[in-house]
Amino acid sequence: MRSLIVDDDDMGRLMLASFLEEFGPCDQAENGQQALELIDAAATAASPYNLICLDIIMPIMDGTTTLRGIRERDQQQGKRTKVFMISACSSPQDIEDAFFEGDCDDYVVKPFQREAVTQMLQRHKLI
Repeated sequence: MRSLIVDDDDMGRLMLASFLEEFGPCDQAENGQQALELIDAAATAASPYNLICLDIIMPIMDGTTTLRGIRERDQQQGKRTKVFMISACSSPQDIEDAFFEGDCDDYVVKPFQREAVTQMLQRHKLI
């Protein structure tokens, strides 16, 4: 499983990366703009991401805008990348927006629990 973590919080990115690297290569981006550049490069190299973990609140390009860009690319390529929102935003409105406006596949509130992420990976048949 190839994954990408998009989060402006260095510690959060490193913690999640140390977990996801158990399942395969894991790249990191600090904001949505960097993420879309990495996603485009991975698609060009015929090595797309199986999973993208995305924070909502980030500088330069937020998670919701980034998710729209991911879904546009998915539509152009005729596929659907699994996107998990992993964010400190825990209000029902934030979660609803991520699913219905952003079209994410799953959502976990930070700080994440390894077991919760493992269950998400299993539920989405990524591991």
